[in-house]
Amino acid sequence: MAIAGFIAIGTEILLGNIYDTTTNFLARKLKEIGVVLQKSVAVRDDIPSIVGALKYCEDVDMVFLSGGLGPTDDDITREAFAEYLGVGLRFDEILWSKIESYFNKINRKIAESNKKQATTFDGAESIENPNGTAPGIFYQKDKTLYFLLPGPPRENIPMVNLYVINKLSQLNMTRGSFFSKIFRLYNIGESDIADIFKEIEFDGYNIGYYFNKEGWVEIHVTRIFESQDKIDLLSLPVTRQIIEIFNKNNIFWTEDKPLSSIVYSLLKNKNLTVSFAESMTGGLVSGDMVSNPGVSEIFKGGVVAYTNEIKYTVLGVKNTTLKEYGAVSPQTAEEMVKVLKNIFNTNIAVSITGVAGPESDEDDRPVGLVYFGFMFDNELTIKRENFIGARERIIQRAKNFIFIEILRRYIFK
Repeated sequence: MAIAGFIAIGTEILLGNIYDTTTNFLARKLKEIGVVLQKSVAVRDDIPSIVGALKYCEDVDMVFLSGGLGPTDDDITREAFAEYLGVGLRFDEILWSKIESYFNKINRKIAESNKKQATTFDGAESIENPNGTAPGIFYQKDKTLYFLLPGPPRENIPMVNLYVINKLSQLNMTRGSFFSKIFRLYNIGESDIADIFKEIEFDGYNIGYYFNKEGWVEIHVTRIFESQDKIDLLSLPVTRQIIEIFNKNNIFWTEDKPLSSIVYSLLKNKNLTVSFAESMTGGLVSGDMVSNPGVSEIFKGGVVAYTNEIKYTVLGVKNTTLKEYGAVSPQTAEEMVKVLKNIFNTNIAVSITGVAGPESDEDDRPVGLVYFGFMFDNELTIKRENFIGARERIIQRAKNFIFIEILRRYIFK
């Protein structure tokens, strides 16, 4: 198995002004071909820092550098790499002609400073950049491969896809395959998951638990295989073993897909329709549903009734109900869902009203208190939940709860 290092170059990254997305992209891309990104570091735009990072990565099979190949004074990746190698830079007429051609193609005047981008060193191989002026550089020192790439993703991503992957294949560096299976677990915490799995052995597999800000816990099951043969992920014993653990502990889980996508597929297959009356979620449930192409087959529409006025005038919640029980109450949730069912005539109608925070509502209901109304055909169910966390997390968990209840009704009941 080959291992890699990554060096993100740019003072702006360390200042927080620019978000480095290349690390994530590169890690995923290398994973696909059985290469493990083992080291990753960000450094300032100065030669000692870059040289230090190169020395830090000397024990890996390949090193990727991103950024610092532009025409300005602080673009010094070539100079730093030349110093690290102990060689001098030279001007390359062929590279310069390609840069000139690029400027002619986009009908822009070329600056004298761009000549800096045509400098290289003996033994280096140029990497064509179809979307910019900065060519990349490939160099092999002893057994270590170096890829110097421009920083902008619109430039370096095509260069990785078009050149780097082919180069690694030619050099027989793509020798394995990466197994990765992700499960999404709802209504359970990381610590609970860790307790359930702590006594269980998964020989050769790495198991990680991660909380996703969208309101679920992810279990990542990973392993590198030396063979590049295609693997049926669901047939692996480890996958079956983990699913059995979920079922034994009554843990609600899904594949690594959005809940709304799973609900959409379910309702489409069952020829069922759905509508939503939303208060605290402000249309987010409906918004999630319409992110699925073709959703008009099952989603008829929704009502965002954020204020009592709209609950009364549009959804027909009685004034006496709002005054006596309040907007956040089982009575209000019930009246909202009944009128919604009549308006849209869907197989499934759902209402939600609650307190997202950061403070209690005018009736002193606590933050996180949520009532849901569900009508499956003519069967009415009212649910109460108390979610904890900040406002955004409460809203996300409430949204997830609606989709989970629909799935429970038709799949897990």
